[in-house]
Amino acid sequence: MKRTYTKIHIQKKIYFICIVAFMASLFACKSSNTEVAVGSLSVYNVSPTPATYDIYVSGTKMNSVAIPFGGGVKYIQYTPGTYDVKFTYSGYTDNLYTKTGIGVSNGSYNSLYLIGKPGNFDALYLTDNFSGTAADKAYVRFINLSPDAPALDLAVESGSTLSSNKAYKAYSGFIAVDPGSKAFEIKETASGTVKATIAATTLAAANFYTIISRGLYQPSSPSEHPFSGQIIIQQ
Repeated sequence: MKRTYTKIHIQKKIYFICIVAFMASLFACKSSNTEVAVGSLSVYNVSPTPATYDIYVSGTKMNSVAIPFGGGVKYIQYTPGTYDVKFTYSGYTDNLYTKTGIGVSNGSYNSLYLIGKPGNFDALYLTDNFSGTAADKAYVRFINLSPDAPALDLAVESGSTLSSNKAYKAYSGFIAVDPGSKAFEIKETASGTVKATIAATTLAAANFYTIISRGLYQPSSPSEHPFSGQIIIQQ
């Protein structure tokens, strides 16, 4: 009887282990096939002052280091919903400016740019549309984020104009260009005068780039940033 009990006990134990293993594998397969809904948000500081900032998305700090002029946080994933983005001086929590009602939808990529100066902050929020693109092209868009600049154009140096007549806070879509090394010029629309040159940058196929005008035509103090251009890789 003892030998029979031991055999039955072992058979039951093996059966139980097999059932547990099967359920675990079934759960793992189900989990791996379940897509989690997320959207992505990036935030950049284009306020033309020497201050550095911290960024809070609905109360949670987004950045790990202080964000200087021209700096930012690349895409971070968030569950779909509506968020508030608060800016503070780095190291402090007192609110300087909050952009409310930031909608993040499933599968979307979005960028927020802090513009203006303390006491007159503003922000530009864009959904970054990467659809309908070819794998053998690079893509460039232009945004005028210089508060006192006139309408501006973006052109390839010694080449074609990619975007024209963009007033403050106006922007183009992503424009297809051949990949490779390219320098860019930001020009006044009315006069054609080149106001800023962006040094040659290697544009990779299937990558996206945002070129911004930033800073001030007429800074009110030596500490404010003068007019310039910047290229941002959308990551």
